Amino acid sequence: MQRLFRTFVDLHQQRIYSQALYILADVGDAEDATQEAYVRLWAVMNQPNSNEFDPPSAKAWLLHVVRNLCIDKLRRRKPMSDTELDEMENQNNDGQPFSQLMSKQVSSWLHNAIEKLKEPYRSLIILADLQQRSIKEVANSLELNENQAKVYIHRGRKQLRGLLQNTEL
Repeated sequence: MQRLFRTFVDLHQQRIYSQALYILADVGDAEDATQEAYVRLWAVMNQPNSNEFDPPSAKAWLLHVVRNLCIDKLRRRKPMSDTELDEMENQNNDGQPFSQLMSKQVSSWLHNAIEKLKEPYRSLIILADLQQRSIKEVANSLELNENQAKVYIHRGRKQLRGLLQNTEL
């Protein structure tokens, strides 16, 4: 069981971590959420009644768990002060100043617009568009059928497009 767990972690670690990092936008919190998700997977895998381990459904379950852990962390998180936001913006200031500024600005607009989306649209846009997951993977991780996922992704994109059109460039 330990070898199966290790193989599973090695295969999906980057995807799980990147989802947590994108949702939380904090390396430490993303690492904590990823680790907690794997702890929960280990506990489920070692239950006496779990004889069969199905990697595709386990991956979907794990994505769902890490998403919920991230949402819980966001609810407990205190708002950032202006000083903390300025420090984050001042990190990695090498390279072309104008292009970096534009890239940060566009990224900021996109991130703010995605944050304004309500669930499940926010999670669907993150999974489908930012992480390039298949419709089947998105549907499984959010416990939807594929048609529901397609409809929600379409609606989420439409809402996101509307939010971005209202943004001054």
